[in-house]
Amino acid sequence: MRNELHYNQPNTRARVAARRNRRRTAASAMPGPRRTLGSWLASGRIASLVLFLASLGGLIAIAVSPQFIVRNVQINGAQILAEADIEEMSGVMGVPIWLVQTGDVEARIAQSAYVEHVDASLTLPDILTIDLVERQPDVRWQVGNMRYLVDVEGRVLGLDNAAFVTDTLIIEDRSGRMVEPNDRIDPDVLYLVRALALRLPEEAGVVPAGISWDRDHGVMIATTDGRTIVFGRKDNLEYKIQILRFLTIQEPTEYTWLDLRPATPYYRNDTSPQP
Repeated sequence: MRNELHYNQPNTRARVAARRNRRRTAASAMPGPRRTLGSWLASGRIASLVLFLASLGGLIAIAVSPQFIVRNVQINGAQILAEADIEEMSGVMGVPIWLVQTGDVEARIAQSAYVEHVDASLTLPDILTIDLVERQPDVRWQVGNMRYLVDVEGRVLGLDNAAFVTDTLIIEDRSGRMVEPNDRIDPDVLYLVRALALRLPEEAGVVPAGISWDRDHGVMIATTDGRTIVFGRKDNLEYKIQILRFLTIQEPTEYTWLDLRPATPYYRNDTSPQP
């Protein structure tokens, strides 16, 4: 039966021998360690690897070196804020200079009501420079025994810690409300106060001894001779000054209370008549 089908038996030994020959040929074709090392040296791979490891080590050494820790904060433009307070607000003393984000430093310092603009920059190896533009106090806003500095736009800057009061206008807030830094005072109130302090002595012959404000009456002036003049808001200011001039200079009138807010101003005299 097998002879009829011409069955061809596999030659296993020949196949194994051929496989071994192929392996020997491939092994003999692969370069040895010396040849591989020589080819790497010739191609520059070894030099590149050494340079990479040296650079990595140098970067790590620089990152952890105490030489690159912020130790010096240079502040420009600070006139009201203390430099020690600005340095504390920056929050970077002793921090590696690589980890300092100048945008975060600017955001922390800008939270102060005194700061109008701030720029922060870094200089190797250990310097942070802060350039400030401060808001300048324009008036003093007094609430009870507390005085606050207020800038020209009506922003409350902070407590007035001056040992003595300069010629800056003081406005007494009689409304009973509390204020905090970054609160806003009505700009119309500040405009009216400045205008009255400047114009009344020349145009109406009235020297303000004190200026106050509350929600019911608005701006009021206390004179050096004990009178109270209610101006309210800044509307019809020219008319109000003309009435005051008439009662003070043109037709001198005795009064202790003068309300200039109504269309027809009125006054009263609470003093006892002199014999």
